[in-house]
Amino acid sequence: MMHFHGISSQVCSARMRTSVEQKGFTLIELLVAMFLLAILGTAGFQMLFQITATRDRIDAQSVRLSELQRTFYWLAEDVTQIADRPVRSAVDLELTPLQFNLQGENLFEFTRAGWANPAADVSPARSNLQRVAYGLEGDKLIRQYWYHLDPVDEAPSRRRQLLKGVDSLSFRFMDPEGEWQESWPPTDVEDPGMPIAIEFNLELEDYGEVTRVFAPPG
Repeated sequence: MMHFHGISSQVCSARMRTSVEQKGFTLIELLVAMFLLAILGTAGFQMLFQITATRDRIDAQSVRLSELQRTFYWLAEDVTQIADRPVRSAVDLELTPLQFNLQGENLFEFTRAGWANPAADVSPARSNLQRVAYGLEGDKLIRQYWYHLDPVDEAPSRRRQLLKGVDSLSFRFMDPEGEWQESWPPTDVEDPGMPIAIEFNLELEDYGEVTRVFAPPG
């Protein structure tokens, strides 16, 4: 019995040593684990970088689309309320209700109605007509207006940047006969009245060519 007891003790000791040895890691196992952790860390960093870059692109595109929507809102708001009312400039020149001049500071200028004055009881009295101009300054589309129809100052009263990244801006005007004109008023017509449609063509550095057509009233 004593002999078997000694053998049993030796077996138990061997099992304990094996169990202790199995709880450790070899150098190769540690290297493999570190390698896998490095791969997972790199992949996680790249995924985070891609997510951040994608979010930044989405945010930039959202801002850009908001600029475009605001631009087309103001174009529609202005053009659909064009009024057949000439004005006199600060140097006492008569300006037609709608004029287009590639060489001038104001690319496209006109008179519009519907300029509400909600604070009329406290603000200076003014007309509900407004003289508005659109033009390019560098790559920026600027909307500007004069507080009075017949201004005493050539400089506009207010200026606002609507859009940037504009490579070019062009217009076409449809006359009462349904023909497109490159300028307004046409040079060969004495009293053309108002165009029945106005086409705006924007060449943007990111979206390319964008065209919108608006119809003046009546």
